[in-house]
Amino acid sequence: MRTFKCISLPLMLIFISLILYPAFAHRKEKPPPQDPTQSPPEDPKQKISPPYDPNCPPDKKRKPKSPPKPKIPPPQDATPPPQDPGQSPPPPEDPKQNPPPPEDPKQNPPPPQEPQKPTPFHNRFKGRFSHVCAFGDSYTDTGNAKFMGSLTVSFSGSLSSPYGSTTFGKGSNRLSDGRLVIDFITDSLGLPVLPPYQQTIANFTSGVNFAIAGATTLANDLLSKLARAFLWKGTPLGIMTELDWYKKYQIEHLCKDLDQKGCAEKMKTVLFWVGEIGINDFSRAVGSKIPLKSIAKSSVMYTIELVRTLIRNGAKNIVVQGLPPLGCLPLDISITPLSLRDRSGCSTIVNAAVIIHNQILQAKLELYRKLFPDVTIIYADSWKAYFAIVNDAKKYKIQEVNKTCCGSTVKQDDMNFNIQSLCGSSGTSICSDPSQYISWDGIHPTESMNLHMTDQYINQGCCHPPFEELMKNKAAPK
Repeated sequence: MRTFKCISLPLMLIFISLILYPAFAHRKEKPPPQDPTQSPPEDPKQKISPPYDPNCPPDKKRKPKSPPKPKIPPPQDATPPPQDPGQSPPPPEDPKQNPPPPEDPKQNPPPPQEPQKPTPFHNRFKGRFSHVCAFGDSYTDTGNAKFMGSLTVSFSGSLSSPYGSTTFGKGSNRLSDGRLVIDFITDSLGLPVLPPYQQTIANFTSGVNFAIAGATTLANDLLSKLARAFLWKGTPLGIMTELDWYKKYQIEHLCKDLDQKGCAEKMKTVLFWVGEIGINDFSRAVGSKIPLKSIAKSSVMYTIELVRTLIRNGAKNIVVQGLPPLGCLPLDISITPLSLRDRSGCSTIVNAAVIIHNQILQAKLELYRKLFPDVTIIYADSWKAYFAIVNDAKKYKIQEVNKTCCGSTVKQDDMNFNIQSLCGSSGTSICSDPSQYISWDGIHPTESMNLHMTDQYINQGCCHPPFEELMKNKAAPK
């Protein structure tokens, strides 16, 4: 009996364990809920860690060994990390979606091409001057008015075409078909063409051009009474603006890092060219109540003030151009009544005022020669030079004296000039050979005429004293 009890007790325990084991075994094999964002394990026998709850910190005592996380590349449309503000942003991949901003023509204009046509006086006086500083109006301006954006619509549009077409191609920034007198002067000195002062990235190592197309010597209050404006929008700048530009240039470029003595020596190698000043004054005043003689006196006064200031700032070599017979320009002829024109068709009242202007200017310059004997002051006689060419037109192969090369025809007018439709405007035409014309657009000379005028100044005795007087001083340092 005791034996049965001893045996029956283990059997009973085994029996109970067999009954309860399947229930416990079933509970152990039940897997935990799987995270739908994770991939199932490849090995079914591998232990699966419970999902990580971000709200509950992991048990420090238990450190389950998690399987290595696969490296999944980020999607292509994922947001890139923020750019370091110290680094420049990368350029856009598609230039059509983010085009670069247009360049400022003033800051980065295309440089004008150097003239390829040789001249009779190319490099003749090379080495005499190291710099040239030019003043004046549209007869001398090489781009200031354009870069300032102050020209009238007609002239601002025409500067690209056909102006400059003879020598420079389109976009010469000159109100002519090619080179100006100042271009030929610098060519004779062996210097490059002068950049305009308003071309801010230009190289000023050989000089600079301060001339402004449309510049006037009249006071602003007087100009406001004259409604006629051919070049400028509103009131144009005056010659004193050019002088202010020069003073700044002298300090920042010409005499930079030089003491007073060094600057004085440097000024001996600088030629100051004062182009025609007063053309716009006369054109504005024709037909107004303002006497042209008073315009002439006012114009000379400002020109002399410019010369005096240049001398006071150290200038030693100055050339001042007189005015040509403005009454023979198609512009002034067109606004002058027939009763006030001479036999050649020129305006008698305008030319009479120009004569007075030139006489007063020459007298003032002669006085300054006596006051400043160490300064070479030359008067370039534009009136004499003009008629020397016109009176021998056949020699210079000129066929049209009063007719413009670029313009439009008005009824009962054979000058090819219409003040309402200037060169470059719609409906204007261009002659086949500008060298046969004196006037390019009714206001400005052709390149050929500018060449002939320069020849008159240098070779034909139209300067007083002669142009060669400038060459007698010490040569420029090399």
